[in-house]
Parts: sequence; structure tokens; C-alpha cells
Amino acid sequence: MRKLISNNKIPKRELKVSNFSKVGIKSDEDKIQFDGKKLINLSSNDYLGLSSNKIILNESTKYLKIYGSGSSSSRLIAGNFNKFEEIETNLSEQLGFSKSIVMGNGFLVNATVIPAITRNTIGKKNKFFIFSDKLNHASINYGNSITNQKVFRYNHLDLNHLEFLIKKSQKNTEKIIITESLYSMDGDFADINGLRFIANKYNAILYIDEAHSFGVYGKKGLGISVNGSRAEREVMVGTFSKALGSYGAFIACSKDIYDLIVESCPGLIYSTALPPSVVGSIKAGIKILPKLSKRRERLIANSKFLIKKLKELNLDVGNSSSHIIPIIFNNFFKCEKIREELKRKNFFVKSFRHPTVPKNEERIRVSLTTFIKKNVIIDFLKVMENFK
Repeated sequence: MRKLISNNKIPKRELKVSNFSKVGIKSDEDKIQFDGKKLINLSSNDYLGLSSNKIILNESTKYLKIYGSGSSSSRLIAGNFNKFEEIETNLSEQLGFSKSIVMGNGFLVNATVIPAITRNTIGKKNKFFIFSDKLNHASINYGNSITNQKVFRYNHLDLNHLEFLIKKSQKNTEKIIITESLYSMDGDFADINGLRFIANKYNAILYIDEAHSFGVYGKKGLGISVNGSRAEREVMVGTFSKALGSYGAFIACSKDIYDLIVESCPGLIYSTALPPSVVGSIKAGIKILPKLSKRRERLIANSKFLIKKLKELNLDVGNSSSHIIPIIFNNFFKCEKIREELKRKNFFVKSFRHPTVPKNEERIRVSLTTFIKKNVIIDFLKVMENFK
């Protein structure tokens, strides 16, 4: 069996992408530089504002100075220094799993772990049925597509449809149910306990992507799925690049699934390990996460306030009940017009169209962070009054 080999070695950004405007990542805690203007950032995934946290920055800098700028190798060769395993042990204990693995990013996890779990990678092939929510993230859809397994897509959050599809499938074939806990385009939550009941009933693996909920929801901010009893065959994945303000991702799982991933997951085997500075920021972020309840409470309260006021303006926010709030107009040109007007009023938002969202559900999306104060939300609502 492959082993992760320990290696304790001594050791104002701007984005320019084709067809996108120049974006300075940050200017202040709640602002962004965009086309030469300082705008209030309503599109950030830095939900708790930890990317500028001094404790995290100091730890990241310390790791950079001690261990160097790069890991220089895959974790299975010489890039696995002991701090990875400290993070993984901590995650496993807090999340209630036997094992955890830190990997490069969330897309990489879903794109390569799903094929590994369904045993169709690096020369292995076993029959598996995949049951995936229709609105799952593109990374999940990509991972599903390269498994060469049968994929059943159930209606969004519809557990009756999910069970209907499972009953139609062959009884003795391995099954995996894949869901997000909090959906990044709609801001709605999956019924995790309902999914656990179905997974246990049909002896299916339950794969939960907590990318947008980890850090914000659940006990101590550890994700929605931390509440309640785990399914008999449950996998949790999450990212450090959103609420933790860093980079990278993780998988928490049982020992047998851990072994499958280490043996056959190309995203782990063939990718250079995260750089030490990132590992330091992750370690510090996980340590302070339980202490941030006031930030989480403020973010959740402001999110509820904004949703309530948008509904009072008769604007369509779908079924959002989180800090991710779509405002749906069913017309991309109108979305672009609103985006431009918000920019003129010093707000930065993005508009989305098919295939990122379903046809005729074009929208602008607001992602609140703990730095967005209520008076800023009120100013945003004044602009949106013109589009009700």
C-alpha cells in the first residue's frame, strides 16, 4: 500500500484574466479595487475575514521562513512534512472521522476523489451507481463524468426523487449519493439528516461537499454535517479557501476510503503538496475557528436581514437562507445593467448565466462577509429599490 512519506525539511495583488476587468484583490477589509475604483466587495468568499487575520498571517510568514517557499514534491514522494499530519489528525478528531487528507483545492478534490472512491482510476474498474443533485458544483459534475460510471441526477434537494431513482437501480450495485451542504449559486441547504437516512437505508456512501458552509455553520463552525450522527458510510469534503481565508481542501472519511484515495487518487498522487506558508495559515485558521462565534452570528444575522428586505422589495431570492443570496431576474442583460448600476454606486457584484446557472434563472449573486455592516446593506437595498 502507498504511504505518505514524512519530510521535515528546513526550510497589493492584481488579477488579469482575458475578458475580465482588472481586479485588485483587496484594498480594505470590505473593499476591492475594480477598474481603478474602490468598491464594496459583495462577491467575496472570505466569509469570516480571515485572509487578513494577523494571527494567520504571522503563522504563514513563520512557516515560509522556516520551511521555505515550496514543498517541492508530491506528498507521496517527499512533500509530506509533519504539519500536514497534525492538521489531518486535528480535523479527524473535531469532525468525527477516522482519517482526513489535505489536498490542493476543492475542484481537485471533487474531480479526482470521486473517481477514486468509485474505483475507476489508475487501472481499476468496479461497477458503481452515482446519485448526484442536479445543482451540484461543476467540480462534482466533472468528477462524475470521468468515472465512466452510471450517473443519476436527482431533482435539486428532492429526496423523494432521489429514493425513486435508487429503487429503480440494481439492488446489488455499489451506490454513492453526492450533495453539497450549502449551494454556492442558490444559498439553500441540503437536508443532511434526510440524506443520511436514505444512505443508511440503501447502504450507500454519502459524500457531502461543505465548501461554503465549513467555517460558518454547525458546531464551532465545523460545517452543517457536524450536527447529528454521521451516516454509516459518510465522506465530508471542505475547503480552506473560503471561510478560512487560505487555500487548499480536505477530505474526512473512514480508513477504507482513506486507503482508496492514497492508493489511487491522481489529485493526491501526482500533485505537488501545498506550500508551507499555506499549511501554516491553515493550521492557524483551524485553531482560531472555534473562537469566532461572534463573527458567525453577525454574518448570519446580516444575511437574514438582507434576505427579508429583498423579499419586501418583491425581488426573487429563490430559497436562500444563508449568506449566499441570489437575486434572480431571468434576463442576463438586465443582470448586467444592474451590475453596472451597482458598480456606479460603488458596489462590486457579479452576474451569472447559463451554464453556470439553469436557463432562465440568470442572476446577480451577493456573498456577504462578516465585514459588511448593516448600514452598507441598507445602502445596497436603496439601489435595488430601483429594480423591484
